Amino acid sequence: MGSRQAAENTTPAPAGELTRELQLLKARSGLTYAGISERTHYAKSSWERWVNGKQFPPRDAVESIAGVCAGDTGRLLDLWNRAEACRTAHGEPAGGAAGGAAEGRAAAGPAAVGAGGSVRAARTDGRLGYLLRTPVPLGLTVAAGVALAVTGRRVFRRGA
Repeated sequence: MGSRQAAENTTPAPAGELTRELQLLKARSGLTYAGISERTHYAKSSWERWVNGKQFPPRDAVESIAGVCAGDTGRLLDLWNRAEACRTAHGEPAGGAAGGAAEGRAAAGPAAVGAGGSVRAARTDGRLGYLLRTPVPLGLTVAAGVALAVTGRRVFRRGA
């Protein structure tokens, strides 16, 4: 193995560096996940996932924790930018969890085990996800309306 390959294998990835910095920042602050959550608009479960590297944090969350825990915002955002560049270069979704928005807006999908044994949500093609989500509720609503119209039942009665 050449020295260049050895250096590439021992140099931590930007996402790993970011995770370590978030862990150090939390430890130095003495705050719990609940304490960080109370001072930001993110849930404590989200902080646990982001700080422990289970999920890539949104940029806003990194800014928030830097402010709450008196960290170097510039350094953390630089790490976040480098990690995000690596993620997008490797085909992962841009912007952290849910494109940088608050958690819970990411496309749901089955979990997949990635490199290093990390678990992440499998991506679903946006058009397919839309087709699977929208027509079913719409179809059920139309079918119920047609069934009520055919049977002559009135759902809402006036003066009752």
